[in-house]
Amino acid sequence: MNWRILLAACLAIGATPVVAQPLRVFSEFARIDAMGNVTAPEMPREILSPAIVRNGYTSFQVVIQAPSMTRFLLHMGQNPENAVQVTLYRRVGAQLEHVELPYESSGTEVLWMDVFAERSASVRRVKLEPQVNINGDWIIYPMEVRVRDPQVPDVLPPATLRTLLCGGVSAAGIPAGTAVAQMHLRNERQDAGLATQATPADRDELKKRLGGCNARAPADPEAYLKVRDLFFTPLWMRIAH
Repeated sequence: MNWRILLAACLAIGATPVVAQPLRVFSEFARIDAMGNVTAPEMPREILSPAIVRNGYTSFQVVIQAPSMTRFLLHMGQNPENAVQVTLYRRVGAQLEHVELPYESSGTEVLWMDVFAERSASVRRVKLEPQVNINGDWIIYPMEVRVRDPQVPDVLPPATLRTLLCGGVSAAGIPAGTAVAQMHLRNERQDAGLATQATPADRDELKKRLGGCNARAPADPEAYLKVRDLFFTPLWMRIAH
């Protein structure tokens, strides 16, 4: 069976194929080991039509699992062309190395993908498809991002969303940490910037979705996505312009 047909069929019906899927996309929060396997959560969020903000970054992880020493070539298909900006990094442990597209390598790779939409970007759907050539076969991940109304402010507060809502140590007081941690922090500051536009009721809902100010870190690393989802609800978008 053609790789593209196999991948699309497995994604459509949620089945687990007999062979490993050689190309997958996950949220920025999924924990992925060096072999390209998700270690948490047990059921990671399906990334097929994710919503993205304008004037800000939305991050994903792209996993390519090719046989050892087998070369692959990664392209990024986009329609309309240049609708969003894509920046790609190769993960080396918790560090990131910038790579150019098309990207050629071998074996298993875990890549960090930043997608940036301009403030003036049209609110629409954009096909953004990772495309990998392995041994002459093209494997295409059928992803379509939804550019939505929310616009990240140009000046971000020195806080994560939790510290903005609950107080505490500002982002300026958080150790720099690894490159991956810095990316998470940048994105969380974007969330805080969006929250500065919120009504008191919306802030209360954000705090509720965080589990309150004294909540322990959840076991599910993707639990924060439920908080971020609020930025794309119809209620939120009345203040998002």
